[in-house]
Amino acid sequence: MPDGYRSLPRRALGRAARDYRGAVLAYQQRRADQRMRRMLDGRFTIELLAGEVHEEDLAVVVCLWNRRERLADVIRLLRDQRVDRHLRLVLWNNQPDDEAHYRRVIAEVGVGGALRSIEFRASPENIGGIGRFWAARKLRLAGYRGPFVMLDDDQDVEPDFIRSLLERAGERVIAGVWAYANHGSYWNRTDLADRERADYVGTGGCVCDSEIVTDDAFFTDLPERYRFLEDIWMSFLAARLGWRLEKADLPVTFVLDETNQNHTLAYIKDEFYAYLHHDHTGPTDA
Repeated sequence: MPDGYRSLPRRALGRAARDYRGAVLAYQQRRADQRMRRMLDGRFTIELLAGEVHEEDLAVVVCLWNRRERLADVIRLLRDQRVDRHLRLVLWNNQPDDEAHYRRVIAEVGVGGALRSIEFRASPENIGGIGRFWAARKLRLAGYRGPFVMLDDDQDVEPDFIRSLLERAGERVIAGVWAYANHGSYWNRTDLADRERADYVGTGGCVCDSEIVTDDAFFTDLPERYRFLEDIWMSFLAARLGWRLEKADLPVTFVLDETNQNHTLAYIKDEFYAYLHHDHTGPTDA
């Protein structure tokens, strides 16, 4: 607090301290609101680092955090996809310390096969998996329509994976390999058969109608405490809006499990589920 306040009587000093704290909090909130508005308007940069983007290309969005050794493999997996349309890989990097490494890998491996372009967002901080939805929002603002695919960098997929996912895509549809029916809590869940209706779909290994990111509330209403649980948030909002969530029973191999950020988030997943569903009853109707 400024030194001039110290000569005030104690009661006045208390009021001044509260006023000062209130002013600081108000200023911080204004700055946060301004940052949010800039993001919602797409006023951030995604660079094209390799190839060229065509309007008809399918976006595959991947968040990068702590698996720097995996990017080359991810690029090669996408190059090898057997799919009827070209792919555009959009990378959201949450680890600034690895930016130079990622740029080198992209330059060395490059595009080819099914992969026609690689785009890169260098986030100044780790904002978690919600970054993939900010990337999709940016694409929508630039005219992108239809489904986009989300893949985690710890997933190895078969050459027909994206083609099979696209067979499940549709308007207001989210289909993914990590999908469950929930029974009153996040962890009380059961697995599903292929194409069966789900209550929850994980973001890694899913196809999603890009319309999901057109509502500002997708970003503004996510509580700060739960901002790294974008998978639960996506599933909840989509179900509430009447979207179809379903299981895509496709082969996926997970690698580097010890680096999975979800291990550190497990304890609040049920808390967030309860927060969202406290006034909702049961799973979505089939």
